[in-house]
Amino acid sequence: MELLHAEVGLAQLSKAGEELCGDNVEVVRTASDTIIVISDGLGSGVKANILATLTTKIAASMLKRGIPLEDVVDTITATLPVCKQRKIAYSTFHIIKISGAGLATVVEFDCPSTFLKRNNHVIVFPTIEKIVGGKVIKEGQLSLQEDDILVAVSDGVIHAGIGGLLKLGWGWQGIAQQLAGESVKVIDADNLSQQVIRCCQGYYLDKAGDDSTVVSVKIRRPLLLTIFTGPPADRSYDQKVVKRFLQQPGKKVVAGGTTANIVSRITNRPLKVNLDYHDPAIPPTGTIEGIDLVTEGVLTLNAAVDRLRSAAAWKQQDGASLLARMMLEADQITIIAGSAVNPAHQNPNFPVQINIKSQVLNQLLAVLKEKGKQAAIEWV
Repeated sequence: MELLHAEVGLAQLSKAGEELCGDNVEVVRTASDTIIVISDGLGSGVKANILATLTTKIAASMLKRGIPLEDVVDTITATLPVCKQRKIAYSTFHIIKISGAGLATVVEFDCPSTFLKRNNHVIVFPTIEKIVGGKVIKEGQLSLQEDDILVAVSDGVIHAGIGGLLKLGWGWQGIAQQLAGESVKVIDADNLSQQVIRCCQGYYLDKAGDDSTVVSVKIRRPLLLTIFTGPPADRSYDQKVVKRFLQQPGKKVVAGGTTANIVSRITNRPLKVNLDYHDPAIPPTGTIEGIDLVTEGVLTLNAAVDRLRSAAAWKQQDGASLLARMMLEADQITIIAGSAVNPAHQNPNFPVQINIKSQVLNQLLAVLKEKGKQAAIEWV
């Protein structure tokens, strides 16, 4: 069975006059699941944000550790205080858990129903009511398929325009019609969330009466990237490793001059070096037919790590920037790393765990996982 990827897009509005949004969203990816927790704190501003953040952090951390959903819901409902005056919970929660096989589990507590968009139709995600910890919880499961979209919104979106442009507010059906209307366009999850929040902002006449959050989840095939860097410790493995690298699905990158020469020799395809220096600190790139990007090794990989860590937008055409952009666009990244040690980088008698290349690749792996990517290193 081919695994599916849950692409998540988020857009928010803070209540007019408030710096912090009283809604909070936590997205966690494990080896097998994508977990999204949304919470709407009572009121607005700092207090609401703290309550919502507490809820999402508790739920996400428990689910990430593999604690059963029933126990998570029970813990949250037992933890959340109830407002004495209004007799309602201080924060709501909305959990969406999607496995790699596409099985979606949705749990809703005091929040708008989840939208399911399939084949240009928008329906309510099917749930049933349950009593957990003395509170009414809605829970449901459904096997999703490629191109299905789930959308979750906070109350602020449902109530957009109430008493103004729309007497009774936008409402669930109004949002459903908007989502169905976008069906003719091929939209990614982030753009869909942005479109809905712009409509919400318009109905509020640019002065949101409540914190508003839109989370879209699009189910699609994962975008794969394989990076081959460094020659194998045993030269007799060169052909076997290159063959496996070329058979990998998705885009392919070769990082390292020696590695590029090995690929060129075994494939009998010439390696051509680009003489354009876009950044004097980054060695130039090269080209090999059938390979999406060819770069220098450790220097470029280390610079790519810096690019990924930088919050600034960068659009340079040097090898590190091109590599970083490819990694950001991918969902699953496999790094095939040769364990042969370059004497220029390290004393060859030192173990592989402490050579420079190993350090750089481990840093790269850590930053990719921080970005929500599924990444792994295979030493050869």
